[in-house]
Amino acid sequence: MPTLRPFHWLLALVFLAFYGFAVFAVTRDYYIRHPIRPTVAQLPPGAARVPAGHPAAATPVRDAVDAIPTRITETNPDLLRQRATTLFEERRFAQAIPVYRRILELAANDVETQNDLGLALYYTGDGAGALEVLRTGAQTDPTAPRIWLTLGFVALQTGDPAQAREALGRARDLGADTPIGTEAVRLLGLAEEAQKKGADAPK
Repeated sequence: MPTLRPFHWLLALVFLAFYGFAVFAVTRDYYIRHPIRPTVAQLPPGAARVPAGHPAAATPVRDAVDAIPTRITETNPDLLRQRATTLFEERRFAQAIPVYRRILELAANDVETQNDLGLALYYTGDGAGALEVLRTGAQTDPTAPRIWLTLGFVALQTGDPAQAREALGRARDLGADTPIGTEAVRLLGLAEEAQKKGADAPK
């Protein structure tokens, strides 16, 4: 077996160093071009909002606000909607809330944003705040089936089956022959069952 001289050892070390750097560079480039993204739960048919607005798509989730400043100065609603949608898709609901509120400062009658803000508030545990926003949205545009569907869902989940039935009935009628109408019918069954159980409960 031949004996390696110091010069050969030096060449081997240089090669290993170069090889290691090449692997690092290729790996780093891959992750820059293919960043790891959070997994978003798949939504069933009849979504109140695609891709992340279906009322029954998730249970309330709390998350920390660590990336959105207290006062948002952006004045382009389209950019704000993109940011809010990204946060919602990543289930960072608490961070999405101030962005939605900023959009409503610029466009107070944006029913879609009121719908999504209501969902975000509900998912962070603020059921009362969610209902307030959703009721306002339903008053803003009583012909929008999605806002009624979301209002009905949140009312059902927060223990008001009577209001849930009223809102879901509106969603069913306005969204007839659509996924929203189909989901409203399904939730109406749950609301009627909940109201019946409440009526049959011992006084």
